Amino acid sequence: MAKQDGILIAGGGPVGVLTGLYLARHGIPVTVFDKAPKPPEDHRAATLQPSTLDLFDELGLTGPILEQGFKSPHFQWRDRVTHEIVAEFDYGRLSSVSNHPYVIQLEQHKTVNITLAAANAHPDFVLHRPVEVLAVRQDADGAECDVQHEDGRVETFRGRYLIGCDGGRSIVRKTIGSSFDGFTWPERFNIVSTPVDLGALLGFRLRNYCSHPERWVSLMKVPGEDGKGLWRCVFPAKTEESDEEVMSDGWIAARFEECLGVTPEVVHRNMYNVHQRVAGSFRNGRIVLAGDAAHVNNPIGGMGMNSGFQDGITLARKLIDIWKGADADALLDRYDRQRRLTAIEYVQAQSIANKRLLEEKDPEVRRQRLDDLRRTCEDPVKHLEFVKRGSLVAMWEKSEQIE
Repeated sequence: MAKQDGILIAGGGPVGVLTGLYLARHGIPVTVFDKAPKPPEDHRAATLQPSTLDLFDELGLTGPILEQGFKSPHFQWRDRVTHEIVAEFDYGRLSSVSNHPYVIQLEQHKTVNITLAAANAHPDFVLHRPVEVLAVRQDADGAECDVQHEDGRVETFRGRYLIGCDGGRSIVRKTIGSSFDGFTWPERFNIVSTPVDLGALLGFRLRNYCSHPERWVSLMKVPGEDGKGLWRCVFPAKTEESDEEVMSDGWIAARFEECLGVTPEVVHRNMYNVHQRVAGSFRNGRIVLAGDAAHVNNPIGGMGMNSGFQDGITLARKLIDIWKGADADALLDRYDRQRRLTAIEYVQAQSIANKRLLEEKDPEVRRQRLDDLRRTCEDPVKHLEFVKRGSLVAMWEKSEQIE
């Protein structure tokens, strides 16, 4: 058995690596385990909110992210029925509460690689990959995990605490017996990417949401591997449409033509189910959850990864205090209160509201909701509150106030 007086982290995705970096910078030994040989480059989260950029300043991550990403100071809500821009929100309104009043569009694996480069500079940070976490357990003095290497060899690691950052199917969450309350949306999402510049062609901002009772679409621009830009379009699939049909060239071409009036080259497609769930508890003794292991949501609004970063930094700060002798139960219980409540109140509520606004079918309800959005945009006070909520600045403020 490998003896280690440190923190174990199951999951080397964005939240796991960030949490490990924060702890290692404060001299706490961290061992991270991930089953992927390298950060997956499939099309996952790509939005870094102002609240995240502010928190990343302390870690020296914001500069490299700004260098690689696309800066998006605005986002639009459009109505595909009337072909009008209903509202255009301005992150510049956040200048009084954020050092970064804009969103950065950057693919998740690039954010992970930037974070990993910073973490690997610290001798107290160790990442094992590809290994699979088979089991976790705890006792009065610490926590353990069994990991399997590629050659089949199983090794046991021990630390003072263990953090589960191992995704929506988290073995850590299942081990501590925490529920995962919520639901799965009936339709699937298909993310389709094209190098054709839809912004220049159709006048889009870098982030856009186009509502329609049957065929809505959200689209954003990311740098792509060559830095020239890719447009990611999210199309919902109807329940009666088969997976094979939704992934076909014909279905994708029909969605582009129907929603955007173009039939561009397609370089990537990825279909997935969409969940809205929050763990019943974020901690059990010396085992704690963060990121997707603790909560998952639909991607409309770019909140999932960013709220996970807030989890990781909140938890890391508490573990640092515990390392120095503070009351562990009191701090970890507060972490549970802070992050679980705000996950429900902000990420779940806002992402559900975003999706329902995009797809509302009742003509009168739809008109009222879009009119409300328009009035929100036109009112300076409401405009600011809207972007504070959407950027998770309000979430962070609320979390920090919870005792």
